[in-house]
Amino acid sequence: MSASLLGPAAPAFDEPLEMLDACHGRIEAQLKTLERLVEHLPRHGVDAAARQAIEGVVRYFTVAAPHHHEDEEVDLFPALHAAVAGRTGEDDEVAALVTRLLADHRRMDVARDAMLDHLGKLLAGGAADLSAESVAALAALYREHIALETEQLLPLAKRVLPAAVARGLGERMATRRGAPMPG
Repeated sequence: MSASLLGPAAPAFDEPLEMLDACHGRIEAQLKTLERLVEHLPRHGVDAAARQAIEGVVRYFTVAAPHHHEDEEVDLFPALHAAVAGRTGEDDEVAALVTRLLADHRRMDVARDAMLDHLGKLLAGGAADLSAESVAALAALYREHIALETEQLLPLAKRVLPAAVARGLGERMATRRGAPMPG
């Protein structure tokens, strides 16, 4: 990550674990947008500001968020399993952590899809509000999951993944998004 007068640059694909962590910040921003919409919609309806916010959330959760899960499920989790294979204790730790994270992904997918369906209805005029309870439930799922990844998954990956494996992870992340790999 390089710095400029504007502050630190966002991580690039040559820093795949840092990119995954930065994605958590973008997810949090989308959750906060949903929370603001809960307050906004009863007073203003689906006005231009709400429409713009809803479209941004929908775009994020239909494009970027699924890539994040693919990055983990297709590339990172198998790489972690391979990196700790045969290491007493660590292989069990990784297996348990990955099992938990995969189960989280399935629950998050269901909640996200329900939210996206409702947001589509808001945009189409078929709904007038956003349930505070459903937003809170979605946010809680994501925040708990992000905490687990931030506190356990990413530190573990930084510790056990060889540099070449991490670089390969970054290359596949770039390919998945149709983006160039730096350097």
